[in-house]
Amino acid sequence: MAYSTATLAQGCFGKVYKEKYNDTWAAVKKVPTTLINGKDLERECEVYKKAEHPNIVKLLGKVSVKDGKWIIPLEFIFGEDLETTIFKASKSKINLTPSNKATIIIGMCDGLRHLHSKDIVHQDLKPDNIMVEHTTNRAVIIDLGLAKFFRHGLNSAVDDGNPAYAAPEILQRVAQRNHSSDVWAMGKIIAELCARVRLPTTCVCPEKIKETLKDQPYCKAVCRMVEPNPSVRASMAGIMSEIRRAGGAGFVTDTPIQRELMKPPATYITNREQSPSPINGGANLLARDQLVRNRDPSPGNINTSSPLQNKESKPRPEIKNVSRQIRVPISAAAERAEDRKKKQELVPVGNADLTSEVMKMRLHQEITKDLPFNLPTTGRVMVRSFEARDGKCDRWEQKEVVTCDGKITKFNEFKLDTK
Repeated sequence: MAYSTATLAQGCFGKVYKEKYNDTWAAVKKVPTTLINGKDLERECEVYKKAEHPNIVKLLGKVSVKDGKWIIPLEFIFGEDLETTIFKASKSKINLTPSNKATIIIGMCDGLRHLHSKDIVHQDLKPDNIMVEHTTNRAVIIDLGLAKFFRHGLNSAVDDGNPAYAAPEILQRVAQRNHSSDVWAMGKIIAELCARVRLPTTCVCPEKIKETLKDQPYCKAVCRMVEPNPSVRASMAGIMSEIRRAGGAGFVTDTPIQRELMKPPATYITNREQSPSPINGGANLLARDQLVRNRDPSPGNINTSSPLQNKESKPRPEIKNVSRQIRVPISAAAERAEDRKKKQELVPVGNADLTSEVMKMRLHQEITKDLPFNLPTTGRVMVRSFEARDGKCDRWEQKEVVTCDGKITKFNEFKLDTK
């Protein structure tokens, strides 16, 4: 490795240098071994490996130790940080045309969506931690040192980050940083990029965004991202289609990076929020248990066995005006057979697509008919029922419904009857 004296960044955990690594330029992070232990370093490297994505900085190789310092080789971005792009126009080399702005916003939002799909919370989003490549305007989220895995409400790293981009619940110390607080920080960053002004953290709310952005295309999406109440705040998966539409007017897909960004994101699956069963120790539940958790669903909650996946890759079904369509007369027997087929299609098999708004409505009624209360607009409802006889499980039922912005995005039902 050829060493350089160029220092790219310096923080409380070490310095980052521009150096040659395996015949390519790298941003080499050097951290004294006294400041971070092996377990924390292993967790940080696991985050980099799991978060591989065009809009997330890459780990280039194995971590080593030299002169009492951890040597972490990271992808070098030939560009500038978003702090320079937004607030230091005289030094910036980025021309913020509508097309370039759309490339940056869609890229950094898709990078964060990918992190959340892998159950990773960045925890320290700010313009300094987003790089913009000069040749392509590709946005790259960097500095995953504070990023954490978020499973079952538990985090694997310290709860830290810049207070200037902290959501209201974080400033009020009523919640820890999570997916929702990341969304809030990204919303503020987008607003500052569009307006090119620094917004006071405590003033950021939908009303302030409307006043600042006015009729700009990203105004509505950002308002949903900076909702003060995290239970009604948008998720990255839920807001991506709106972000893409907002950037569509000025977004020209004339480069490979831009064409890649315009592709619908893939759906990722994790084993989050698995519920206990009688076999795994749930036999002590002797009464009906109702649990309502008001939070945005993340892609990590998606189960491929669910018939109601809210995949962004599937456009909303088009409602056609059937009153003008000409129907060819068919026999009574064929019509009865067609009716039976339509009824069977109301219960989709596997990952079958729902191709009618009427079918969605019927399925919604079927899913909610046994619930003892109305579904929340955005949240998660789980109802469990358990009966035991002679010390053995006779019946176990469990239903889970996840909603986002008034739509059902996930449904699971489990029944066990040994009678």
